Amino acid sequence: MIHLARRCGFGMAALAVTIALGTGLVGAAERPAANYQASADGARWGWTAEMASPFYCTSQAGDTYSVHLINEPKNRSDWVIRIAKDGKTVYGWTGHKRSVFRILDDRLYYARFHPSASGGSIVAVDLSNGKVLWESRLKALGPFSHSAYSNSMTLDANREVVSVYGNEAMGRYLEFKDVKTGETVGHRLFKDK
Repeated sequence: MIHLARRCGFGMAALAVTIALGTGLVGAAERPAANYQASADGARWGWTAEMASPFYCTSQAGDTYSVHLINEPKNRSDWVIRIAKDGKTVYGWTGHKRSVFRILDDRLYYARFHPSASGGSIVAVDLSNGKVLWESRLKALGPFSHSAYSNSMTLDANREVVSVYGNEAMGRYLEFKDVKTGETVGHRLFKDK
């Protein structure tokens, strides 16, 4: 949670609440509902290009699941991404060189998007059984027309939200998705490109 707080530019009071919630210093009945819209409104642009790749995401996958990136010669633009446990694939999807994901405990969160189209969606998967829990469209920049385009994202998660920084040809955004429902609970457009 401290990493997420730093990336989002939380103030000291918000950081103290985040730490208290994350360490259990505040009991479940006493926990205030986090205001992720306020967190988004106060956030600074936190883009890190290194994090916008499946290779970085693989390095952050923990010690329970293996990640296999497969690139077939017949279609070099697609990457098959498989998550395995004890040598058995539990979930897989087709991505690309900008695909991003996060494994936290037995949950997988990944972005489904095209690198030359605006927006996308976030998918949550229960890795204990391989079932999709939800898929939710990103608000991102909103709909608009374009001809040539570039879309990259970074994705992180804690036990409350999935955080996405989007860096598109037409603008940048931060979006928080509730881990239980996929609902957007915070969103901010960054005006300066």
